[in-house]
Amino acid sequence: MQCKKDEIRDKILNTSSRLFIKNGYENTSLQLIADKCYISKSNIYRYFSSKEEIYEVLVKDARQIFNDMADYFPNHGFAGKYTPDKIDEISTIVSKGMCEHRMAALIMLNSSEGRDRNLLIDRISGHFLEVCPVEDTEIKSIAVKLLVIGLSDVLLNNSEEEDIRKGLRNLMTYHYMGLDGLLKLVSSS
Repeated sequence: MQCKKDEIRDKILNTSSRLFIKNGYENTSLQLIADKCYISKSNIYRYFSSKEEIYEVLVKDARQIFNDMADYFPNHGFAGKYTPDKIDEISTIVSKGMCEHRMAALIMLNSSEGRDRNLLIDRISGHFLEVCPVEDTEIKSIAVKLLVIGLSDVLLNNSEEEDIRKGLRNLMTYHYMGLDGLLKLVSSS
C-alpha cells in the first residue's frame, strides 16, 4: 500500500511542478492540480496541507543552493570582474546549480509575485549590479529584470548543462560587455 501512496505523492509533485512552471504559482490552484492528477482535492490534503507546502517541497533545496551561489561570488573576488574568463567561470558555476535544480529554478522564476522570484532579483541586483557604473537605479532595475527574463528563457529552452552554461555565458557577456563583447565572444568561438 505504501508504494501507491508514494506514487500519488510523486504524481502530485510532478504535476504541480509542471503547472507552476506553465501557469505560475499564483495561477495554479489545488483544484487544478487535483484535476490534472485525476484525484480529488481532498485527496491532496492527505499528502500536503496546502499549495504552499507543495511549493516548499519543490523549491526549498534549490533556494538554499541559489542563496549560497549568490553569496559565493562577492566573497571570492568576482564582484566587478566581468571579463570573458570570469564570465566563463561564473556561468560554469551557475549552470551547474541551475541544471541540478532546473525545475525548481523555473518554478521560482515563473512566479510573478512570488517571494523567491523577488529574492533572486534582489540577490542578482545586490551582488552583480552593485558594481554597475550606471548611477540611475531605474536603469539598473530594468537591467536586472532583463537578466532574470533571460535566465528564465535559457532554462526553458535548454536542459543540458553545457547548453545552459553557453546560454548563461552569452547572456552575461551581453549583459556586462554589451553587443560588442557578445560579437567578440561569438566570433572567437
